[in-house]
Amino acid sequence: MRFSHFIASTAVLSVAGMAFAQSAVLHNGVHVTLKLPVENFAVEGPLWNIDYANRQLVSLGHRITIPATLNGTAFTMGGTQIVDSEEISFGEITALNFDRLSDTNAASRDTIQTTSGGAGPIRLGPARSIHSTGEARGISVGGLDRTPVVEKSIEDNYFFLVRNAFLQYPTGVLPANFLGTIGIRTDTGGFPTNNNQLPPRRFWRYPTASGATLIAQGSVYVDTAGTRYLIPDFTVKGFYATLIMSENVCIGNMVASAIGNYNTPDSFVIGATLCLMNQDPRMPLTILGVGDSPVSKEFFSTNVQPGMSLAVVGHMIGEHVMFAEVIDASGDLFDPAVGVWVSVIDRTLSYAPSKGLTYTGSVTPIAGNSIYYEYGSVNSLGTFVATTPLVSLDPNLIIDTVLNTAKFVIRDQSGGDLTTARSIRFTVKENAGGTVLRQTVCNWADLLNL
Repeated sequence: MRFSHFIASTAVLSVAGMAFAQSAVLHNGVHVTLKLPVENFAVEGPLWNIDYANRQLVSLGHRITIPATLNGTAFTMGGTQIVDSEEISFGEITALNFDRLSDTNAASRDTIQTTSGGAGPIRLGPARSIHSTGEARGISVGGLDRTPVVEKSIEDNYFFLVRNAFLQYPTGVLPANFLGTIGIRTDTGGFPTNNNQLPPRRFWRYPTASGATLIAQGSVYVDTAGTRYLIPDFTVKGFYATLIMSENVCIGNMVASAIGNYNTPDSFVIGATLCLMNQDPRMPLTILGVGDSPVSKEFFSTNVQPGMSLAVVGHMIGEHVMFAEVIDASGDLFDPAVGVWVSVIDRTLSYAPSKGLTYTGSVTPIAGNSIYYEYGSVNSLGTFVATTPLVSLDPNLIIDTVLNTAKFVIRDQSGGDLTTARSIRFTVKENAGGTVLRQTVCNWADLLNL
């Protein structure tokens, strides 16, 4: 199972040394360059403040600037996602749309009320603030985007979404006292005995929570006036800065599931935990099938079965409710809409110039198909240019005929070069006719920060 989609390890964050970029351009066009001698910083802690005008995040005493570009490449924030009314992803939040991080915008402007095919709503708004509950409930402070009015709307949304989902399940699927455990209480603090006759809203207790966590490591940069900027320039899992609401994990066999409607998210139950599809417009929703292939929410909701083993990463609210951001159904589901899928597990990558590249991956489906690799580099136009011939990986495949997938474990493969061949391209062809079904490029050198 893969649970490191948005996590920076302590070992990585403890690395001190050279900066991995030399220049950046801020959102307002100001050019900044690496300060010499190099000064490093690293954070993995709660988000305290967001300065939307200056694209800055404050965590652990560091005021970190999110640039528009770093070494000429657009800067994107890991752990975030923007989708449209068809649930098509437009990538991560950047300096250009930095205000999408705002609780106010996430709870109003950026919600998407429509449903996704035969599945439930796309994004009905956050159920948890990007700031800690205590701070968000406090007196509104100018520039901090923490207001008790917005916090109340977020808390109301939580109760609205969770109760709607709860009522879709027959008696016995979730504990009889479930609504009490999620915070719906009586005037004496007790649990309601009738789910259709609830106590007044003013007695309900929203589970308090800390805010989002910022993960970043970088260096000090300066402009021509000598003004200092802390800019992330060390990639962790493919991103220079990552913002996560939480990194909770729930693993087990699914007890039951329910397809949502216009005001109720799709959901499923593992143990006594109710898992709802993420409704926060700032956060992702990714479903992984066999071989880490992408699965649509509609396919998942209509094909998931009781007893199926699932692993879910998301943000918890209280002890019994999770808003799922990554769902791993790799033991059971493959969405035929993706055709053929090739995946390389980035955490398995390693490279030794004297030996070669080591990695692990998979291809799905494998029946009637073959997979090949070639090394090369991606040019300025984004085109892969091969530097080695096409070589078959079939001799290295371990085939699972039940799941119709194949795993490959490669050790010390030659062909990679830090100057001329920083990428590897995988090609899947039909055995009959040789039609190319899928090509996937993996920039292994950048993933290894080489």
